[in-house]
Amino acid sequence: MSDSAIRKRSRVACTSCQSRKRKCSGGQPCTICAQFGTECHYDYFSRKKKDVKPNPYATVFHTAPTAPTAATSTTNSSDLTSTADEKRSRSPVEPDHIHPTSLEVNSGAAFVRRLGLKLETAHAPRLHLFAWNVGARTPSAESMVSSSAGSTIVDIISQDEMRSFIAVWFEKIDPCYGFIDRDYLLRQVSRRWLPPSSESALGPGPYDAVLCGLAAMGMLFSRRKGSVAEARVADCGRQILEKHVTSDSPSAAIITGWVLRVSYLRMTASPHAAWMASCTTMHLVEAAGMHLENPSDNGFLRPDDESYCSRELRRRLFCMARHLNVWVSFELGRSRVVLHGANSLAPARRVDVNTTQFYTEIFELLPVSESLDPVRSSDSTDLEAALSDVLDGEYVPYILILVQCNLVLCIYRRLRALNHSISAKLLDRVVALAAKALHATRELTASVCPWQYIAIVPFQVVCTLLAMDNRKSLALLGDAMHTLGEVAAAYDTDVMREAYSTAYLLILLHQRRKEEDTRVIGNVLQVNSVASLLTPHNASSAPARIHQQAVAVPDDATVNSNNAIPPDTASTSTAADSNHAGHAHAHAYGVSPPTHSEFSWLGDLMIDMPSLQNFDLDQFLTTDVPWPLPEMGI
Repeated sequence: MSDSAIRKRSRVACTSCQSRKRKCSGGQPCTICAQFGTECHYDYFSRKKKDVKPNPYATVFHTAPTAPTAATSTTNSSDLTSTADEKRSRSPVEPDHIHPTSLEVNSGAAFVRRLGLKLETAHAPRLHLFAWNVGARTPSAESMVSSSAGSTIVDIISQDEMRSFIAVWFEKIDPCYGFIDRDYLLRQVSRRWLPPSSESALGPGPYDAVLCGLAAMGMLFSRRKGSVAEARVADCGRQILEKHVTSDSPSAAIITGWVLRVSYLRMTASPHAAWMASCTTMHLVEAAGMHLENPSDNGFLRPDDESYCSRELRRRLFCMARHLNVWVSFELGRSRVVLHGANSLAPARRVDVNTTQFYTEIFELLPVSESLDPVRSSDSTDLEAALSDVLDGEYVPYILILVQCNLVLCIYRRLRALNHSISAKLLDRVVALAAKALHATRELTASVCPWQYIAIVPFQVVCTLLAMDNRKSLALLGDAMHTLGEVAAAYDTDVMREAYSTAYLLILLHQRRKEEDTRVIGNVLQVNSVASLLTPHNASSAPARIHQQAVAVPDDATVNSNNAIPPDTASTSTAADSNHAGHAHAHAYGVSPPTHSEFSWLGDLMIDMPSLQNFDLDQFLTTDVPWPLPEMGI
């Protein structure tokens, strides 16, 4: 094949062919988009030559190219580099140290691992998602009763119990996750628990998945311990959803059931299970056309969905599915599902009928969350601006304060990965928000609201405070550990015990590192304590003479029976004799004692350093300096 034929091959596929995993012809529009009548769009990665760096892992992505001719080397060099960069940005095998914007950069697991390695390599925590949620809700094996194949929601709980769980949903969860129509739900409940002989009775169907999901969430937010009924309704809903997962056009009820299941798994199951369910939900959303503003124009909308799912409710379901998939993927360090061509509008803000105030919902933080996608190139300036914007938000519900704090901590991790120096004022605002989030965590724990954030936020706050390592951050460390301990006591699970012990280990390693640093500095001060009394021109030879004097001290230089101290020793017993001993040290080295004028620069140091306000400068200059210095806390 000639070189000209090779150059005609398309090197960049359109976004539609990428999502379908089809071979793109490279036209405008391409063959596939022209066949299906979809919009053909190319996402070109334009980079300056000075930003392009050689890829040491190029052999992973493509074979070595043949030697180019002189006529084609200049023409195709930039195209080949752009193609390699594009492949590298999408590759999951790229090491974390090549690009700080890899998939793991948003994950708290990598942050904890790096923090542990910085403190002590031998005892660093493993790469693991600590405090993913409060723990599993599965009851004990003795009390667990497997649900039979024919059991339904009406066989497991009564109508009164279902209504109580619905009340819990609308009281605690709906203000944040508002994607359920209350009136339609209550009508379905009334019909579902009617006798089968009734004409208006509602038999088993896809909407049972919604009822099972709501019942499971209601039990989760009203009981600290899992029950057999909760496990049965959760399993019943799973069976219904998996039965309809292969449908060409899933109904709105199935989409709602999947969103409820992802929410439940995020708070009770493993990270992998929640991520798989969130990706499945996004694919079903695309199959149902909920990512489109007018799905009926493309033939996606089912006839029975018009009465159940309004346009506003479809927007909320799509935003909720996106939010769950984005954050599960970010925290797990895996790829999220991106639906190309999505044009659904943002949901409208709801109004509280009692207070006539607008609800502040989780959807408002979704654009900022998606901007943290690691495949996008974000410099430190953009991230710091995003951090300031999120900190400016004022949120009243406790759960939204935790969501805001979780987002701030993620941006902070990104900035640290880029080795960006954050201003002290901005760090103080992060610490202030962390203190606010810790209070919200304790309130939610006391009111039996086991959101996933009540576990992951206090744990990540502990890690972030240790990483900051300043006075204000360490002052909040006790409150953070106390909050994490309250959550672990309320939900006594293996997950919470592991999170608390890991946080304790990190603090212990941090303390040991501080003690080692203090010991090193203390040795320096102890060796040079007498040298501080010397004049500058003799200070260079002071350490050697100090060592010689220490060796020359006779073994019998001890206190006699009358507590009298020999006059030729360097120690004193009273404050009055300290002045004489200090001058004796100086004369022993052949220098005159220092004066206040020679140490005038210390006065300015006292003013600039508030921690030295209790230090007695006059006593330091006129007496022998004892070791250690109790008034300085050393």
